[in-house]
Amino acid sequence: MTTAQTQTQTSTPHPSTSDLLAATSFKVLRGEPSPEELAAFTAVLTLRLTTPDAPTPKRPTTAHWTRPERLRAYACPRAWHS
Repeated sequence: MTTAQTQTQTSTPHPSTSDLLAATSFKVLRGEPSPEELAAFTAVLTLRLTTPDAPTPKRPTTAHWTRPERLRAYACPRAWHS
């Protein structure tokens, strides 16, 4: 037995290239997209299908703090304010 045969028998089984391509490929059914359009579509699909590493924190819609110097000392309900 040669060393190449020994290495193939002892190595862990990996999926073949055709299996990987079949699982990750798509087919254009209508039209003739340019290579740039296919690259853009592939990039969008790749970004859409991958999971983000860490969830992005949600930003609050309003600030939960106030600046006391901006508050009026007294707010009369009948007074006009600009």
